[in-house]
Formats: sequence, structure tokens, C-alpha cells
Amino acid sequence: MTCLDVTVVGSSDAFNAAGRAHSCYLLEPREPSLGTVMVDFGATSLMALRRLGRRPNDVAALAFTHLHGDHIGGFPFLAIDAMFNEPRSEPLRVLGPVGVQSRLEALLEVTYGDILDRPRPYELSYQELRPGGRASLTGHAVQGFSAEHMDPPEQPLCLRFTVPGPGRDRVVAFSGDTLLGDGLKAAAEGVDLLVAECSGLKHPIGRHCAWEDWLTFLPRCTAKRVVLTHLGAAVRAAREELLDAVPAGSPPVTFADDGLSLSL
Repeated sequence: MTCLDVTVVGSSDAFNAAGRAHSCYLLEPREPSLGTVMVDFGATSLMALRRLGRRPNDVAALAFTHLHGDHIGGFPFLAIDAMFNEPRSEPLRVLGPVGVQSRLEALLEVTYGDILDRPRPYELSYQELRPGGRASLTGHAVQGFSAEHMDPPEQPLCLRFTVPGPGRDRVVAFSGDTLLGDGLKAAAEGVDLLVAECSGLKHPIGRHCAWEDWLTFLPRCTAKRVVLTHLGAAVRAAREELLDAVPAGSPPVTFADDGLSLSL
């Protein structure tokens, strides 16, 4: 029996490679008492969400892996949509790394001036999660793991969600942007689904995972299924060839595309 749907709303890198939306993901539990969560919300995310026929007001919470623009840049548009276009009455919960509230409020101020001072028809609340920390978000248990992507004082995260369901819980991990380091490996251990970045074919590509990293790690990965996302143009163009090269003994691997939906 399935208890969770995971939808890739956007699957691109920061540059909207191949015309795809910035990487963001929708967790939709079948249990009505659990809220729908959007993981990351880049500048194109509101468009991508609507393109899939989803209502922004059905999203109960946002969870951010880190505070780069292609992962948070759509927040002001979601906030004003809920104020003026489709007024929201239910609370919107936000979970993110250290500094999430100050960064998002600064972004709102830059994009829409005095918007923070105007009446808002919904409650907006923030919660910080540190590497090694745990939190509850609309009924989901969330763990934070250290990501290797930004310099201090930034504390980017890999996120691991445990979703209660009939028979057993489902566990989904998201890499955010990171090198393939200890934090990502710990977040991925034994999960039902790992959604992880593959920004390029090989290094140097900054502090990101490359396909050459996955070739080494996949045979040792204990996730039951892997979806590679945050795809750069070279990876997307070569994905059929890369699938043929997945090492024996690896979990099933899929390259993400906008709209891909999986049931767990």
C-alpha cells in the first residue's frame, strides 16, 4: 500500500538547463493528517507548480536545503500569491538552515519593498534546523545532515524525511547541493528514495556531485531507489548513455525530469 507521492516539480541546475525549472520537489502524503511539503522553491517554482496543475495553497510547508537563489528565489512570489492572487487562510510553515528567516525576509524586502509591513491573511512561521538536528514539520519527522556546499557561517543541509504510513514508515532523503561527502552518505543510508544532485559529468563543477562520483558510490549506496536531479545540460543530454553505464549491484537509478512522480 502506498502512503506517499513524491513529484519532481523542477529538475534543473541554477541555469535552467534544457529549459527545465529549478530543482524543487513535492511530498504528498496520502494520510490527511499529514501536510504536503515542498522541498526548495527556486525562482521558477511557482510557475512549475501551476504547470503541473497544483494549487500553491495546498502546500502546507516549505523545507529549504540551503539559501542559494535557485533554491529560495521563488519564495517572494509564493508569499504575494497567497496575499493577493489566491488568498491563503491556512498557516505556511517554513523549515530551513540557520539564517532562513532573515534571508527570506531580506529577499521579500528587496523584491517587494514594504510587503512585510502589510496585513497578511495567513500565519507565516519559521524554524531553523542545524546539521545533526531533528524537527517535526506538518507531521513529518525531519533530520538535517551537513552538506558540503557553502562556506561558514552558512550551514547547508541534506534533508531526510520520515513519513508515517500504514504498515511502515517511508523515508526520503534530499541531497540539496553538495559534494558527495559523509553528510549525504549518512542521509541516504537505507532510505526508500534518495533524490540527489548530479550537476555535471565530472569535476571541476564547484561543490556539487558529478556523475563520476556516482559511478564510484552507487554500488555501495543502500538507498532502495535513486533519482538524480539538479541536472546540468551535459548530464541531461547523455542520460541514456549514463543509465547504460550504471554499475552492477547499484540500486535502480532514474534521471529526473519535470513532472516525474513516484509512489512509495
